[in-house]
Amino acid sequence: MTKELLEQYPDICAEIEELKAKDSAAVSDVVQASADEFPFNLHSVTVRGMPVQRYTEQIERLNAQKTEIEQFVFHLPNPTVRRIVMLRAWHGYSWDGVAAQMSKNGKSLSAQTLKKKYYGIFGK
Repeated sequence: MTKELLEQYPDICAEIEELKAKDSAAVSDVVQASADEFPFNLHSVTVRGMPVQRYTEQIERLNAQKTEIEQFVFHLPNPTVRRIVMLRAWHGYSWDGVAAQMSKNGKSLSAQTLKKKYYGIFGK
C-alpha cells in the first residue's frame, strides 16, 4: 500500500458515485413522426431506452482499489493508528483536525506525533 493510493480514497469513492450516476442515467430523445393514417400529421414522439453501461469496467477497477485500501486499513493492528488513517485519508481532516478529533478521547496528541504514527505505517 502506498501513501498516494491511501490518500486517493475519497476521490476514488467520489469517482465511483459519479460513474454509477452516468451509467444509470436514462437515455431518451424526441423524434418527429407522422400519423399512420391520412392526413399524416407530423407530431413529436419521445423514445426511451436502457442506458449503455460504458463505465462498468472502470467502476470494477475502482471498487477493487477501494476494497484494497479498506482491507489495508482494517487490518492495521493498532486502533490508534487506524483512527488516524481513517480521519486523515478517508475523511480528509487536516493534521490539526485529526489532533482535535483524537483529543476527544482524553488523549492529547500533537500533530507531529500523529504524523509520525501515520507515516510510520509506510516505512515498514
